[in-house]
Amino acid sequence: MMNNYNALEEEYSKNRTEMKRIKKQADTAVVLFALYLAYALFEVYFAIMMCQKLFYLSALTVIATSVVGFLGIYHKDNRFSIASLVLIACHSVAFAFYVGFDILGLVFSLIGHGGIILYIVFNIRNNNRYHWLEQQDGFPNFEVRQALYDMDKRQRAIKDPYAIKKEEIEKRTGATGEMEEL
Repeated sequence: MMNNYNALEEEYSKNRTEMKRIKKQADTAVVLFALYLAYALFEVYFAIMMCQKLFYLSALTVIATSVVGFLGIYHKDNRFSIASLVLIACHSVAFAFYVGFDILGLVFSLIGHGGIILYIVFNIRNNNRYHWLEQQDGFPNFEVRQALYDMDKRQRAIKDPYAIKKEEIEKRTGATGEMEEL
């Protein structure tokens, strides 16, 4: 029993550590997307001042990227994260057109967005890891005592065949009020 407890504690400890790491990276990504949204608001202000329609499109894609990125983190859904990658690519292309479409402008735009692109890739990896942890025993807290309590609770809910037969007999005799032979 003690060896089983130690093995369970070791597995849960690894899963608990992984869950903390995932939450920490998700919190960091939320802050990064908030900063990216602030950048988008600055771009919108700048676009209004310059009256450039393509710049409006560029700023709106940054806002959409931030919103979709938040949804990807909150819902742990990779579809939102991939959509935010696509939106960043659209923003980079729009920015490259604004600069006077050249490959160098596109490369600089992608390099400028490298941090957010890396965090989106990390978020996709975190979402996959989170979904794997959801399938593990003990999710989301990974506490051994809680898992043992849940196993005992399930075991108590399971009745042996004799207890089931006894209950059936008690139901039949309780309705008629007489004793029955076993």
